[in-house]
Amino acid sequence: MAWSIDVKLPKTRQPEFPDRCVACGQKEPGNTIRVCTNAIGWWTIALWAFGPRFCVDVPACDGCRHKMLRQRWTRRIITWGSAFVGVAVAMAVLQRHNGPLKRWLALGIALACMSPWFLWEMIFPPPIDLTAYKKNVDYEFRDAAYAQEFASLNDGEL
Repeated sequence: MAWSIDVKLPKTRQPEFPDRCVACGQKEPGNTIRVCTNAIGWWTIALWAFGPRFCVDVPACDGCRHKMLRQRWTRRIITWGSAFVGVAVAMAVLQRHNGPLKRWLALGIALACMSPWFLWEMIFPPPIDLTAYKKNVDYEFRDAAYAQEFASLNDGEL
């Protein structure tokens, strides 16, 4: 089972990546892939809103870069598709419900419908992912050796 290995860095720090492909480990890949996310916090759930965008360029060889871009789009389509199905199921189930918690019940049903995809994403993570907060960023790596090297280069905490 390939869980991600997280390295936490301050958001203000410009990260230094090992000079090898994040996906296959090829030395001196000669290319990068831009990985972005939006900051999350208490406001994400309370207001259903995301914070400012955060992006980094990560070393990736040409072959892996193209593969990662395809996977990113595929993952995005599946995420949005499962969210759409979840909302449709919630609307069907709660069609006649007029209680005060209807919005939260709808969110719970939609998330329950999306949970198999979330589980898949946890077991088979992408080579790199980011989770940004107000002051810190978690760099999530599939490869433990790459994560360790990244942490050493940046004095990050695993």
